[in-house]
Amino acid sequence: MTNTISLSSKAITKLTTPQLLKGGLYLTWGASFLVLIATISGVQSARHAIKTVGKDSAPSIISAQRIKDSLADMDANAANEFLVPSGQNPEAVKSYEERRQKVNRMMLDAAKNITYDEEDKIILTLQVKLGEYLTKIQQVRDFHARNDKNGVLVHYREAADLIDNTLLPAADKLNEVNWKALDRTYGDEQFASARSLFLVVISSFLLISILVAIQLFLSNRMRRTLNPMLLAATAIAILFLGYTTRAFLSASNNLKVAKEDGLQSIQDLRKARSIAYSANGDESRYLLDTALAAKHEQAYSKKVSQLATFAQGQDFQTVATSFAQSQVKEVNGFTGYLADELKNITFDGEREAAVDTLSNFGQYYAIDQQIRQLQRSGKYAEAIALCVGNKPGQSNWAFAQFLQANQNTIDINQKAFDEAVDQGFKDVDGFEVVTLVVAVAIALLTLFGLLPRIKEYSA
Repeated sequence: MTNTISLSSKAITKLTTPQLLKGGLYLTWGASFLVLIATISGVQSARHAIKTVGKDSAPSIISAQRIKDSLADMDANAANEFLVPSGQNPEAVKSYEERRQKVNRMMLDAAKNITYDEEDKIILTLQVKLGEYLTKIQQVRDFHARNDKNGVLVHYREAADLIDNTLLPAADKLNEVNWKALDRTYGDEQFASARSLFLVVISSFLLISILVAIQLFLSNRMRRTLNPMLLAATAIAILFLGYTTRAFLSASNNLKVAKEDGLQSIQDLRKARSIAYSANGDESRYLLDTALAAKHEQAYSKKVSQLATFAQGQDFQTVATSFAQSQVKEVNGFTGYLADELKNITFDGEREAAVDTLSNFGQYYAIDQQIRQLQRSGKYAEAIALCVGNKPGQSNWAFAQFLQANQNTIDINQKAFDEAVDQGFKDVDGFEVVTLVVAVAIALLTLFGLLPRIKEYSA
């Protein structure tokens, strides 16, 4: 190794000054080209990561959760419709129809935006089984209109089975496919971003080192302290390195904010929302299908525990108060999707909205307990009235308060997510052109800075 270095040093010392200057010029051009390639490659990688998170996977993930929302709420409205005599709950019928139209539109949109192979089969299952479900509900309506309670229960159970065991799991699967792909891509792109920044820094330092070495050579060999063209090229290289580093780090940070802060909270909140819709349906089923009341009560309790589980002595209101009165990130023993959101508070106003979400679900839960107490006390009509009522203090009113608080929290995170994605694109916008201009400028400045010195030896 020492002999190789020695031979290389001897070879260099044998070169003439014009040859050394030309060699420095060519090295500068080569290093500029490396900076150009490394920067453009990194920019394209960063842009692809932002596009994957912000434009490809995120809309599909949110769409899958909204499909699940609509399916669960549609079924809850159907159960509310059948709790009272035919024609006496027009609000439930209207809400059911609105949800039916919405879920059909969303499935159509999902079919047009298939990104991964697995989605095709899942969306087909959703479309086919939704048709079967709608047919079952129409049959239930026919029996309901004839006041045939046995026919209502038999066919509604079949419809409920489709919702619980096929449609909702399919919507979850659609979400899971896109979320896994997003996680995989995000991890790959984070590594690629770090690698790209490393290559940009290394190639830029190489370029700057070559430019400094050439100036030192000129100063020592030709007694010229300053070469304005080379100084300008060096300054541009240093400034561009700072500019590029800042842009890459900003794009990476915005990608993190979008995925880990914004989208993760949206995912948790959306899951909480769809589970709450499903639990609300179980509440109505508890009154509609009294023969299977224990089953529906168990399903309701299981879903509530997915939203929030507390340590002994805690409840919705005590935990909400703890979060409202301090800046704690978590409360010991408090778990579930609502807890996950409160652990991931990042943006202005998010804590207050998330606390309202928790508190309002607690209010809904307390009314649910009243419904069950009325049912157990033999006050069936009063339990139904409390369940389907929309006035303050009634179940649907309380559930609407929860939904609004939940949506407010989602909106805060969605706004932050959109802003992070937009800023991420801006961070790398037009970088290819800027990088090309910088590389060409450095190459030309080096040429014009060295050409007069080379010509001195040619004269």
